[in-house]
Amino acid sequence: MHINKPNTVLTPLGIGLALSLLGDATLYAVLPSPEIALQAGLSLAMVGFLLGINRLVRLLFNGLAGWIYDRLPRRPLMLLSLGIGTLSTAVYAFGSGPFILTTGRVLWGLAWSGLWIGANSMTLDISNDLNRGRINGRLQMWFFIGVAVSSFCGGIFTDLFTYRGGLWVSTILSGVGLLVWLRYLPETRPEKNKNTPILKEDNPAKAGFPWKLTLSCSLPFFINRVIFTGVLGSTTILWLSQFVEDGSLTFNQIAIPLATMSGTFIAVRVLVSIVSVPQVGRLSDRINRRWLVLAVVILIFGSGGLVLLAAQNIWVSILGVILAAIAGGSIPALIPTIIGDQVPQHQQGRSLGYIFSFGDLGSAIGPPIALTLVGIISLPTLFLGCAALLILTGIFTAVLAIKEKKHPDRY
Repeated sequence: MHINKPNTVLTPLGIGLALSLLGDATLYAVLPSPEIALQAGLSLAMVGFLLGINRLVRLLFNGLAGWIYDRLPRRPLMLLSLGIGTLSTAVYAFGSGPFILTTGRVLWGLAWSGLWIGANSMTLDISNDLNRGRINGRLQMWFFIGVAVSSFCGGIFTDLFTYRGGLWVSTILSGVGLLVWLRYLPETRPEKNKNTPILKEDNPAKAGFPWKLTLSCSLPFFINRVIFTGVLGSTTILWLSQFVEDGSLTFNQIAIPLATMSGTFIAVRVLVSIVSVPQVGRLSDRINRRWLVLAVVILIFGSGGLVLLAAQNIWVSILGVILAAIAGGSIPALIPTIIGDQVPQHQQGRSLGYIFSFGDLGSAIGPPIALTLVGIISLPTLFLGCAALLILTGIFTAVLAIKEKKHPDRY
């Protein structure tokens, strides 16, 4: 099916993704509370396991999901994935205890593998060399909006309707997302690829899977998730505590509690990503140099932001937060764009699956690494170490950018 207007796909796609995140976001928002954990029949130690197991599950499911999306139409797979995601939220609402809730988290891991790889595959289907960066940026924008709204609503629903009542509301809304997709989400897979395609190459050696490009894209994606999702996501409140006395931050004689400030700055990071990511994607379309834009984002915004984040002046450090947020949102948008440019369409799902598995691994190991190192080194030193890691990653992407200039059409 040829899509003339990307919004006919992106709008329902974004709405469904945002609604699908409600159950997962609710658990992250409220389950660490001892009172809520007790209602769910869990110990606090088990809560930590449950909140992370879905990422480990995706390490197993991402590759399979990508392989399936390379061979079957997108729409029914997306509907099935959202149906499984809705079921997982119902399991949280209905059940209690480690076994049932672990089952729900495994279902969510399976669902998100299908949802996110499918969403990226559909985005590549409806884009071309002239707008791929912008359209991928808009998908990331919808994702960040979904994270922000679902995190906010998860807490509100729990306060209004209790823990289980809030999860049932999230289940209903996720089901509404499924109805939206049934009505408005079109099939995007091109007609010529509805059957398993056969790659035609003059040189048979080129017909294999593009491992070199996939692994090259996996490295910055992995580092991005380790640092921005893992380290920064788990140390925000510790970073703010450096500038706080007596448990609150004072602005214009108004004392703002530390936890409130932490949530506010997480929201600020999301907002910066929402605004900046489509613009970075648009820039990569305009100059047609994806690796170059990626290298600049990593070296200037990523590593530069982390260096400023390590400053002892709060305003300089906040500037670092803003710059780092631009990089943290742009890297996941540019990587699928590179895959769309350079990987044959019938291999894109599998390639994305492997890349997202590296990302999930980074998200899983980032927080424990960060919180372990904070007990050994200072927080500014940790941020500077992350900046050094990003500089090395940026040099790696810069080398690929030089090669991109020599060979613009093929990696």
